[in-house]
Parts: sequence; C-alpha cells; structure tokens
Amino acid sequence: MPKTTHSNTLMASRLNLADKVLNALGRMANDAPPLLLVFWGSRGSGKTTFLEEVKKRLSAEADVGVAGLWDMGKTAVKGLPSKILKSVERKKETYKAVIFDNMDALLKDPSGRDFFDLETNLILPLVERGDTLIIVGSQLELTQWQEYDVRLRQENYQLGPLSLDEVQDMLKGGKVEVETVHNLTFGHPKVMEEYLAHPKWKKADAARFASKYFLGDLPAETREIAQIASLFPAFNVYILKKSRGDGNSEDDGLLARYNGQINELTRRWIIRFDTESGAYRFTDNAVRRLLALDYALKQSKRFAGIQHIAADYFEEEAKSAAFLPQLIVSAVYHQAQTVRAQSPDKRGAHCVKWVRSMRDHWNGANWKQVLQKWESADGDPGLKDEILSLIGEKYHKKIAAMFSTYREEMEA
Repeated sequence: MPKTTHSNTLMASRLNLADKVLNALGRMANDAPPLLLVFWGSRGSGKTTFLEEVKKRLSAEADVGVAGLWDMGKTAVKGLPSKILKSVERKKETYKAVIFDNMDALLKDPSGRDFFDLETNLILPLVERGDTLIIVGSQLELTQWQEYDVRLRQENYQLGPLSLDEVQDMLKGGKVEVETVHNLTFGHPKVMEEYLAHPKWKKADAARFASKYFLGDLPAETREIAQIASLFPAFNVYILKKSRGDGNSEDDGLLARYNGQINELTRRWIIRFDTESGAYRFTDNAVRRLLALDYALKQSKRFAGIQHIAADYFEEEAKSAAFLPQLIVSAVYHQAQTVRAQSPDKRGAHCVKWVRSMRDHWNGANWKQVLQKWESADGDPGLKDEILSLIGEKYHKKIAAMFSTYREEMEA
C-alpha cells in the first residue's frame, strides 16, 4: 500500500489527538495553558505522520508561526537552542509553534546530558515566553523534565493501538473487513499498513512480521525473553526466571543476565517499569499481543505451560489482600489462559469459580480499588478488550458484581 494512503487514513483516526493541539492554541490566552504537548507511541505507531499533519494544520492557522520541525534522532543539540530561539523571535504571528520528533533519542545516553541541556537552554525559555506551543514526538512518555515550570505546563498523550471504531474510520469505503483487520493486527498502525499491503496475510503472518519488526535486531536470548514477557500483562524478573526453568536458581550471575536483558528492552522502549504496580509492562499492548500470538503459534505447548506457571504464581501472590488491587487483573487473566482451548463461556465460568474459591483470602482488601482495576483492566483499553475476548462480557460483569458484593459486605 502506498505510504501516502496510509498517512491520510491514519490521520483520520487521530483527529481527536490533533484537536488537542488546536485546543491548546485556543487556551493560549489563559493564565496557564499547556505549552508542551508530548505525543508518544511505540515504533510504527504513526508518530511522525501525526507530527507532519499537525505541522500542516498549524501552518494553516493565520495567527500561528511554525518555526520548524526537528528530528532529534538526526539533529545535533549543540548550537540548536540559539538557532531555534532566533527563528521563533523572527516570527511575527501572535502565537508560535516548535515541533520536535524522536525526542527520546536524547535519553539513550544514560546521563541524559543532551536532553537536560536542551530543556534548560531551549524548552524552558520557550515556555517562559508564554506565546509558543512546543509539540514533541517520542517513543516513550516523557516525565523526566527537571525544570518545575516545564513540568507544570506539560501534557502527555499516548498514540496507542487503534480502536475498532478508529480502524473503521481509517478503512471507510475500503473492501476489507474492519473486524478482520483489527483482529489480525490488534490496531497497531504499522502492522495494519503491512497487512493492507498483503491482503492474503493470515494471523500468523501479522504476528511473524511484528516479531521481526520489533525484535529482529536483538540478540537471540533477549528476543526469547521479550517474547516470554509478552505472555504477561505485568511481570517481574522472578516470573521470567520461573517461566524459563530458572526459578530456583540463586546464581547471582544468572540474575544479573536477566536484569541486563530487561534493561536492554527498557532502553529500547519496548517495556517500561510501572511504579504503581511495581511491575514491568509493554509500552504498547498491541505489540505485546502480537508477540504473544507469535509465540503461541510457534510454541503452543510451551505457551500453555508458561500460562499454568503464571496462574499458580499469581494465585499465590493474590492471597495477600493488601496487594490484590495490583494483582487481580493478572491473576484472572492467567486463569483464563489456562483454559484457553475452551469456549469463552467455559473460560468465564472457570474464572468466576476461581474468584469464589479465593474469597476467604481477601478479607480486608480495598474493594474499591480492586473493582476500579478490574473494570479498567489496569487502565489499559487493549488489555480489557483481550480479557473480554477471553471470558466474554457476561462473565466480566459477573466478576465485577462479585467484587461489588464483597465491598458491600465489608462496609456493612
């Protein structure tokens, strides 16, 4: 499929995010509007296409002067602040805009020296002007800013997987089945682009492409660990070791090797550490699902074995009522995966039975948080879709009702 077609159709599904930029402009007359908008997404999420469209839209605004778009993966920081500040100063329009792509490239140096130099010498002065909108593209959410005024005026928006409705908008008037495309690609823009260029692809083809695209340049052991990690919505080093048969090893060298692989995947923005849950997660749930599917198709027996290991592990961990909010989604998810070969109804019934069997361990749990985590799937719409596909909406609601009942019993 030609790239221009992909760009145009992708933007149709990102209109709500493009509107965030125009809304920020509309708020520029306020006392403290957001002045730094970060749009982040995994590799192939359509980030660059999105920024190019934003530049086009801003350039069409009569009272906005666009100073330029800089790709920080290809641009040296030295001398850049003064160059951009002069360019902004020359703009006569009421409002100015500066756009940066691949800002995350400056964080690949562990010291972050270039990133923080750019913040101090360019981002902060632009924020202090009060008339300049800074739009940034990145492969990870940017929360590293050190300057208080920068943090205060910043907002992050994720370019996540496309929803079924967004895919429908994207393919309007086309000949392909919307649900088929979404089910094959889980809404990842790059994988969708490849699928539309290869309409005879099956699910295995899309999953195989994703594995090669996201993991192809990694060492073999790192690739394997990434694919095993993809079987977990949330994971830690211990469950990875356990899944590979190393759970009982106390070898410090082995642990260091695992931590090294995790650090490499984190450095490449494939995974991130979630401080709220104290676990690692994939930065993009569609990527995780595609990698997990590829693993399941290639190694079905091992996939099933790991799901049983995970179910046992999370069941034991979930016996602690204090940590139930952080664990409930993963615990039920892996229970459903242990009976993956059965129908959604039977998987749902199995999970309901499991929840009921665990009730006595959960006295004193924070049921408000448990319910919120369950209903939002830890705040991940893609993960919620996956859980619904595993157990069905009826059983998802039934489990939510059980948690509500447990909450009422505790409060009575």
